[in-house]
Amino acid sequence: SSNFLLNYQLGNWSERFFANIFIIYNKNHDFFSTNSIITQNYTQTEKILLNDNSFFSVNTNIDYYFNFISSNLKLDLGYSKNNFKNIINNSSLREIKSNTYKYGFEMRSGFSGVFNYHFGSKWNTNTIQTTAENSFTDNTSFLDLSFVFNEKIDFQLQTERYFFGNLKKDNTYYFLDFDARYKLIKNKLTLGFSGKNLLNTKTFRNFSINDTGSSTTEYKLLPRYVLLNMEYRF
Repeated sequence: SSNFLLNYQLGNWSERFFANIFIIYNKNHDFFSTNSIITQNYTQTEKILLNDNSFFSVNTNIDYYFNFISSNLKLDLGYSKNNFKNIINNSSLREIKSNTYKYGFEMRSGFSGVFNYHFGSKWNTNTIQTTAENSFTDNTSFLDLSFVFNEKIDFQLQTERYFFGNLKKDNTYYFLDFDARYKLIKNKLTLGFSGKNLLNTKTFRNFSINDTGSSTTEYKLLPRYVLLNMEYRF
């Protein structure tokens, strides 16, 4: 195998502008793949030695701090490509091309007062190409709000949205949580009040694909609840 790695950084964390790029390329002149027999009741797989497999990936992070709004903007971009071969049910060698695109942003405030925010959104586009092509785009977005009224009282609110592009129904999910704390005795006793899954989302499903098929996974979630708690430090 042959490997190429490049990492370049512009600026540093203490400056208003910071950028980082990471590139990797891997070439396997020979590699282990699979020869699989897939039936309704069982799957049998053996390893085989093939030639010529490659992987390429590039990721970039960019941060910029805006003085006039005391907030930091972060951009996240990425792309990866994987080419390999295998055999399914005594077919000839199949060439599989997998492509993944990632792109998103975040904005975080740095106010010195009571209120601060953090929000962002990320997209992932996945494509698997063999004799047919299957692709989908997922999205995750969030909004977090923070209120620090004084040294004793603070309040946090978190919201999330998930969208799965290849689910035909029930493909969007929303979540809302909060957490409030009152420091009755500094560094000793803290009273808390929190709520989870306030929108009462009952199930959560996600979707994945590979070169032989697709799968959907479903999770049952706890119903909404609120909780009173007390923390005491010795």
